[in-house]
Amino acid sequence: MPKYKRNQQQRGGNGNPIPPNNTVEIFDDAQAAAYVGGVKPRAIRDWRTRRGLPFIRITAKVCRIRRTDLDNWLGSHQVAINRSRA
Repeated sequence: MPKYKRNQQQRGGNGNPIPPNNTVEIFDDAQAAAYVGGVKPRAIRDWRTRRGLPFIRITAKVCRIRRTDLDNWLGSHQVAINRSRA
């Protein structure tokens, strides 16, 4: 048995749910995918590495994304729909 037993919430990551009052300002890939909706965490990783989504590198394997950066990045990739040709 490990010397220090940690429960799922203390581990963070996927086991740490987003609070209902949306006070979380920094997301991991899974939380960012849930925030955007309809995408998988793998898509968020691809956006970070290939599409220029800003992120914070905590360690070599741990990256986090600010909600404001994600909102701004998504806004800059918004596509206008031309409805005049309907």
